[in-house]
Amino acid sequence: MNRARYLCLCVGLCLPSLAHAHLVSARFGEFYSGLLHPLTSVIHLVPWLALALGNGVQALPQARCMLWLFPLVVGLGVVCGLFIPPGQSLEFGLIATFGVALVAVAGRALPAWVWVMLVSSIGVLHGMANTEPALEGRALVLYAAGVTLASHWVMLSMTAIIYWLCRRWAWCVIGVRALGSWILAIGVLFGGYRLLV
Repeated sequence: MNRARYLCLCVGLCLPSLAHAHLVSARFGEFYSGLLHPLTSVIHLVPWLALALGNGVQALPQARCMLWLFPLVVGLGVVCGLFIPPGQSLEFGLIATFGVALVAVAGRALPAWVWVMLVSSIGVLHGMANTEPALEGRALVLYAAGVTLASHWVMLSMTAIIYWLCRRWAWCVIGVRALGSWILAIGVLFGGYRLLV
């Protein structure tokens, strides 16, 4: 009986079928595509984390306001991207958004109007960069909903963690500044790499 098992194992190993380590050929639908695209891209995820770091040190009313404003403007940017053709300036704009880490480095609350303008402009820019012009109708709505949910999830989770930590231990603001400086360094390195390639 054991010999038959070993024989089947050897035959199976000698006649492999096509296999993939990851589900690269499978599509899970437009909603999940929109959800995962910004979460798996450094150029989107890292500036969003920087915004959330900065939002965690803002005053509570404007921090709460950003939790719904940021996803709203990202969704608006996805729709605007359908009418505005992407160009090289969009990529440079995305790289420039790493500069929002300066807000997190400062570790101080900004005037409400400055913070709203900063978050809105970055949200629209990143929404435009996440646009899929080939989609239309229901597929486009699902994709835009996925991108919007991803932006809300990043902003909500990181803001809540940073806000709670900074209110509980004052020295956490130093950690926010350190993380912000690292994000800024990543942006400089990434931008230099993109300019050279």
